[in-house]
Amino acid sequence: MQKRHESISFQMSFQRELRNTVPDWSNSCGGKWIGPDRWPRPVTVPRRQSCLHHKQRLRTLRNNTRRELVQLRDDNALRHLEHSVKAQDTGVVQAIDISKHKTWSLHNSQYDFLPRVNVSKQLSLQHAHHDLQFYVAAFSYLRHAQLHWDLENLQKQSVLSAELLRLRNSARLMLCNFEEAFNSSRLYAPNHKTHKTLRTVKRVPMEKKLMKLKTPLVELHRQAVLAADGQRAEKPRQPDSLDLRFVKYQYIQYLRHLTKLLAKQSKRDCKATKENKRNKQTNRHQPASGLST
Repeated sequence: MQKRHESISFQMSFQRELRNTVPDWSNSCGGKWIGPDRWPRPVTVPRRQSCLHHKQRLRTLRNNTRRELVQLRDDNALRHLEHSVKAQDTGVVQAIDISKHKTWSLHNSQYDFLPRVNVSKQLSLQHAHHDLQFYVAAFSYLRHAQLHWDLENLQKQSVLSAELLRLRNSARLMLCNFEEAFNSSRLYAPNHKTHKTLRTVKRVPMEKKLMKLKTPLVELHRQAVLAADGQRAEKPRQPDSLDLRFVKYQYIQYLRHLTKLLAKQSKRDCKATKENKRNKQTNRHQPASGLST
């Protein structure tokens, strides 16, 4: 009786999740859109004060990113690997093993499209926000494909589906952190005429990028939606194991490099920046030296 109840409960949660038409990578903070005409007015502040505000935002973002990275690493270390697809999901198991990434690193070139952080460049909050949207989408579509397989074969959530949910929640949390940092930066811009906004990637271009994975995620997602709507759907397939490993591994690497870059840029000397700008202006107006004939 209890097993039948769990099966019905899982089917209902599957339908609820797959019938949601709002992309999981949008509105990560759960706010309500009010339109630009009701946004808080930017505060015009001196450049040095703006720099100090920016450094504080980067430190907060660094701490949040580091905290999430440590949480993922601890979670990965404490959970033991479960190979059986029929195993019960508990708080001590995981399904995606990335401990031996060197053994499958020869496939790196096939996954060079996954977002990475260039630690030698200046951090762009907009660019990081765009990258994190992809990781949310990837974990979401991988989960939906696995959930459909769970429905047909287990009638309960598998260990893999549960892990993909944790990873998606992690990526959504990071996406929200960067969204909040960006919105905060608009309030203390040295130039109040700046009108930069964050953009949510549309479903079609996002799915086009997801199609670069080995798993036919877009088609599997469509079949899962059909199944959730009670329509005839093709037999589900599990995600490719390499896709799972690389997306999880590169996401954790992304957070690791983000933490380093945020730590580096949050130490920028605002006073030195101001003096450097003054020196550049002085040199620009200084006449060139030399002998005329």
